[in-house]
Amino acid sequence: MFQAEYSRVLSRISLYFVTPCVVFNSFQKELTAEVQQGLLITVVLAALFHLLFFLVAFALRKFWKATEVERASVVFTNAGNLIIPLVTYTLGPEWVIYVVGYLLVFNVLFWTVGIRMFAGKSAVSLRKVLLNPNILAVAAGTALMLSGLSLPRPLAVAFGDVAGMIGPLSMMITGMVVGSMKFRDWFANRRVFGVVLFRMVLCSGLAVLLAALSGISNMIPFGKSVVMIPLLSALALSASNINQVAILYGRDASYASAINILTTLSCIATIPLWILLYDTLVV
Repeated sequence: MFQAEYSRVLSRISLYFVTPCVVFNSFQKELTAEVQQGLLITVVLAALFHLLFFLVAFALRKFWKATEVERASVVFTNAGNLIIPLVTYTLGPEWVIYVVGYLLVFNVLFWTVGIRMFAGKSAVSLRKVLLNPNILAVAAGTALMLSGLSLPRPLAVAFGDVAGMIGPLSMMITGMVVGSMKFRDWFANRRVFGVVLFRMVLCSGLAVLLAALSGISNMIPFGKSVVMIPLLSALALSASNINQVAILYGRDASYASAINILTTLSCIATIPLWILLYDTLVV
């Protein structure tokens, strides 16, 4: 009923309307002194994780001739869609605030460096970057959180309701692309297994070692749990945004969807194993 080409309009709705609401809504938290310390640590860790992932992507581009879809899939994870509900149900809703630190770094990098991967050097101007709804959402959300102000309840409810669309909408977009593929098409490009290995094993392993051996968890109370939250974000599957951006910029959206599906299935096993290792290394 819904063809793959229909996903282009939904991708625009998701990327430029729903996702900014998710970003903005994630900043609507009370900022205590303890939370400030935790957020600072999550931002630093998120920046370090992304630096590691970009170094891996650079090496893959040089030695593996990795495409923009492959490099983006290695660097950017589905932190918002997966980790926010995961943290809510495992640690409690009060811990979700620490996902914001990772999302802050993720959104700034994805909507600048990430978009540049797909659009090319001459296609993204500074003005477009600064006026991107997602960057504006980061700026507005940060300003409100630091000021201690909050939205009036009707607006807050509206933002929350729209933000709640992100999971189902992302799955619908991916489903439209996958629905036009046969099962064997998921594996048509054998390099997909390499991407899964690099994202879910190599990058995840580096993130665990950095989080566990850096000693950063000893800097604040409950540091082990605080550090685990950006770590979970770094261990997640490839971002669903990649598939949507690939649709908009005419890249290999089918390949991006296959990567998304296979990394989703992989993380069922890899995330518990990596968290077990982290829990063992950090006393």
